Amino acid sequence: MQNCAIAKEKAERIQSLYLNELTPKLLRLSQIKEKLCTETEKLAASYRPRGKNAVFVPLPQVMQLEEECRNYLYEAKNLLRDLLQVFNLLFGTSFEEASEWTMQKKPRPSVIEYAEANFQAQPDHIRYLKQLPACIEPFVRMRNAVEPPGGHNDDLVIQNFHFEPDGMLAAPDWRRDEGGTTEYGPLFIVEDMRIGVHNLFVLAEDVLVMWAVDHAAIPGLMEMTVIPEGERNPACPIKYKMGVPPHVLGSAR
Repeated sequence: MQNCAIAKEKAERIQSLYLNELTPKLLRLSQIKEKLCTETEKLAASYRPRGKNAVFVPLPQVMQLEEECRNYLYEAKNLLRDLLQVFNLLFGTSFEEASEWTMQKKPRPSVIEYAEANFQAQPDHIRYLKQLPACIEPFVRMRNAVEPPGGHNDDLVIQNFHFEPDGMLAAPDWRRDEGGTTEYGPLFIVEDMRIGVHNLFVLAEDVLVMWAVDHAAIPGLMEMTVIPEGERNPACPIKYKMGVPPHVLGSAR
């Protein structure tokens, strides 16, 4: 933002949201995922099936699985709500609910619908945001399914370690049912959480980038560039950089 045209007060508010709201939530999401991953892998590795004539087969169980899943969904939905504040500050909108990224709340359109109407000069932004129903909406809907009664007809079904019909051990999974029909999943919880953390991180980053590409401090002389993955510093893997492009520096010489 130091290389973008933005009021100091607004920039400070956005920085505060990233540092004090978004980053802690992303860390908690990652910690929940890592904790469940470690425990799931440990239990799966220690499992020893009984012989064919065994009457009882002990089934490993991840402790507090349902509680951790609900905590993950709570943090994910709150992060999306906080990220809407960033979007509002950058684009002058007034979105409120996490669901508004993909679903309209009259009289307001969804973020996707807003982008379709206002980002015509940047079609890549529209294409990117149209991925959100698959990337983040499932977590909002699953969180809504476990919130206090409010008109939602969804059920979040969390299944711990279990046996498949063929007797093989299956890792914990979750799904969302609506009206008795499965609308999402079942998917392995740890893997779905891993993808979710990645998608939320990328969205938090790209919201700012989508705005920055059109708000360089010196239009025409500064632009957003992407640092190739192989060229990023592993200790600080910065992906985007706003600065003077090489062709401008070359012409200046």
